[in-house]
Amino acid sequence: MKKVDVALASAYAFFCAAFMLLMPMNKYEWMLDEPSAKSEGLTFCGLPLDDDISARFFSFAFLIPLLVLAAIQSIRKKTAHYSLWMAVALLAVWGWRFFIHYPLC
Repeated sequence: MKKVDVALASAYAFFCAAFMLLMPMNKYEWMLDEPSAKSEGLTFCGLPLDDDISARFFSFAFLIPLLVLAAIQSIRKKTAHYSLWMAVALLAVWGWRFFIHYPLC
């Protein structure tokens, strides 16, 4: 049963990471694919400002079940569980993606 739990937690963590990294941070990212924008040298930092922070909250909402599961398993075992390390790593990726990488522009 332990291997099944680890496999499910790993699959869910992979899904969360893929969702986080593939989700657009700016609703104007479609402009980067236009040929005229490419010829003008438009980059991600040159896009119009997008004050919508729903991508940040949607991706965090998918992390909550993993965080809760990891906390419960760690409390039950009284040591840091494998899923807790995955949840912390995903939380670090989430923070980098939405609070460090995006505002660097």
